[in-house]
Amino acid sequence: MVSRPSFDEARARAVRLSEHTSLGVGGKPELFFEPQSLEEAALVVAACRAAGVPLRHLGGGYNLLVGDAPLAGAVLATHAMKGLVVDDDRVEAAAGHFFPDLVRRSVELSIPALPGCPGIPGSVGGVVFMNAGGRFGSVADALLEVTGLDPEGEPFRRAVRPRDFGYRSSPFAGCLVTGAVFRRDRGLDPKVERALLEEAQAWKRRTQPLAARSAGCIFKNPDGPSGPRSAGRLIDEAGLKGLQVGGAQVSALHANFIVNAGGATSADVEALIARVRESVLARHGLLLELEVCRWS
Repeated sequence: MVSRPSFDEARARAVRLSEHTSLGVGGKPELFFEPQSLEEAALVVAACRAAGVPLRHLGGGYNLLVGDAPLAGAVLATHAMKGLVVDDDRVEAAAGHFFPDLVRRSVELSIPALPGCPGIPGSVGGVVFMNAGGRFGSVADALLEVTGLDPEGEPFRRAVRPRDFGYRSSPFAGCLVTGAVFRRDRGLDPKVERALLEEAQAWKRRTQPLAARSAGCIFKNPDGPSGPRSAGRLIDEAGLKGLQVGGAQVSALHANFIVNAGGATSADVEALIARVRESVLARHGLLLELEVCRWS
């Protein structure tokens, strides 16, 4: 039996989102729900719609900048939605499954593309929603199907192809991703896939502050005459590595990362973002766009 959501329990459960975000900043939402299944999530969506309560979806808390002030409305967190089912030609993972675990097991499970995605933190639902990836591959390259709830709260199961996705975007805007099906390819050479995984892991460790508290890349790579330009390189060329405002700092390892150097607030991060954008605009004539999502 699936229990109906209680607004009183959700209000009592609410804590500061700094405890649920990788950057470690963020205020307290009015309501906080932690459904364990698609059915429970559907009841939360329906209850919030009926009551006119704004609802936001929280995955692993990465790629997210939450304001310091109390957050009106409700947050539905998917971290309690667990499960991994391995079948002959597919692997189905619930939204709350830890994505780095799936990447680590991708060689033994024969999932293509995922060996190129180490160092991408977060949950399956979040990385699918934003089509996380990097120079070695993107999540969309391994997907067969996505399950979830549409903006009206209706469940769906949709077959997908890589061309349905874009740079840090998916066709699921406004939807709650509750799970994903990844394809298996038994024809893959494990030695080749293991080498790719190790190469990608080594590159990530050399170039990104994986041990620091951050939201991942802050800015999108802007378009240039010959293709996308590296936002990190533009920031570096503006001399901004190590720049700090309060507890927020531009990483000395990768300039497109803002890290919580200790005690940072969302206001510190926002002020540092503004400084970086102003400096890059003055130096390069380009206004950087945010890749990270803002909640305020």
